[in-house]
Amino acid sequence: MLGFHRRTRSLIPVKDLGKYDKVELNEEDYDTDEEDMEEYNVTIEAAPAKRKQRQLTLIYVIFLAEAIMASSLQPQLKMLISNEDFCGSLSTSYLRSILDCAYAFGGTAGIFWGYLADRIGRRPVALMGLFAMSFCCLGMGFATDVVSCTIFRFVAGLSSSTIVVTTLTMIGDISVGHAERAKNVARLPLIALCGSIGPIMQGMVSGSIEATGAIWQQFPILSSQITCGSLVFLIAVTSCIMLNETLPMQPSKPLAIDIDSEKAAFLNQDLLSPSIHIVDLDTPRPLPISISAFLRAPSLLVLISSFSLLSLHASVFDTLLPHLGHSSTSHGGLGIPCSWLGLTVLLVRGVAGLCILRTIPTAVEKMGLLSPYRALSMLFPAVYIVTPLLAIIVAFSPSLTALISTAAILIKHALAGSASVLVALLILNTTPDSFSTGTVVGLMQVANLFKALAVAVSGASFYLSSDYSVATTNYALWAVLVAFGAVGAALAWFVRERPSVERDFPAEVLCWETCFDADGEL
Repeated sequence: MLGFHRRTRSLIPVKDLGKYDKVELNEEDYDTDEEDMEEYNVTIEAAPAKRKQRQLTLIYVIFLAEAIMASSLQPQLKMLISNEDFCGSLSTSYLRSILDCAYAFGGTAGIFWGYLADRIGRRPVALMGLFAMSFCCLGMGFATDVVSCTIFRFVAGLSSSTIVVTTLTMIGDISVGHAERAKNVARLPLIALCGSIGPIMQGMVSGSIEATGAIWQQFPILSSQITCGSLVFLIAVTSCIMLNETLPMQPSKPLAIDIDSEKAAFLNQDLLSPSIHIVDLDTPRPLPISISAFLRAPSLLVLISSFSLLSLHASVFDTLLPHLGHSSTSHGGLGIPCSWLGLTVLLVRGVAGLCILRTIPTAVEKMGLLSPYRALSMLFPAVYIVTPLLAIIVAFSPSLTALISTAAILIKHALAGSASVLVALLILNTTPDSFSTGTVVGLMQVANLFKALAVAVSGASFYLSSDYSVATTNYALWAVLVAFGAVGAALAWFVRERPSVERDFPAEVLCWETCFDADGEL
């Protein structure tokens, strides 16, 4: 780094200094000036902090739009399935898994959006996704059969993946330090729960509109989807006005101003005045690391594999929950009535989100990322084993059965949400700079392919249910969950907290500004 040393010259000759009287220090004036300077510094520091907090709040609101989009599946299911079959049958779980599969397949486009966010910026990608989501919500109102609903769910996943990638990337950009980053990311599960306000408002609007017109009878969910699209469109317009770019951009042209530091000091001029000339070296912006370079990093591949297995068994549980939750405990189910299942899951997710917000930042600060993640991965198969066994033991008591089942759902959501937060933090640790964060966050959307495999599990159980009893099918589903959870727990022990130089990223891939040990971590 180049710079200059500033010298201040006195106009009093050295031999005449003794002629001047010493001036006594006025401590009161000195204290007053010091207090004024401290107040000035606090004011200067508070302004960027307020802007940063405003941007963080807006990022959360954008993430809320994606949560509203994801929860818009509920009106479609109610339209396609009768109230008697809405939960409690494998056919319902199979149909739900088909729509979730289409949404997950569309989410794999996050690989491209992350790549694009590192090249053109986070803001244009996020705005493009928000407007696409608003129009997709409106289009879903005209879907009346399984095929059209599946197509629109795929488009919804395609557009909402822009928000999943850019929001996490922007949080990583504006967060300073590991503690602040952990606290900011830990809020996401609770915000995702707030996306349930979308179906609630959709239900209120559709219930208040009398379906007397021909268009409302032909398209039953159009009114609710108009509400969904309006909410997302309002967020998109607000983001156009208030959202700032978080990706550091290359300056358009270097600032080259000549400076005479001694003249400036002598004349008591401001260094930023037009007559003073500052020379700023044009430091080149580091190029984003390519997708192929990331795919050659063993630590990232292990992390993707571990997160994919986590997404797989968590999605299978969520997909089969309407069936397992409604089934009797004597048949390997949870014994929760169909009418209470939706409210139970909503309340449980709220409690789990609060627990994640309170515990994960503290755990990360004290133990790091790997120890909590490995512990959580080991608890998944234990939950899948203990839950049906305890349900059988307490089958004689309906109150205990409800308590055990609710606790099992709570623990599962708390574990899944906590593990997702830890994986997000591990992802943000993978990149050496912010110019490649979007690419690696986009690569993690490969896990959506494994979420889509939940349709295979539910489909197999649907076709085998006619040949086997309900109890045999349910216990087989629990066994599949245990197997997936065990493999994921074993793979979690090979996850690294940070990638290594040379082992994961060759030296020529990185932009070297400081010398590193070849065996050290980034």
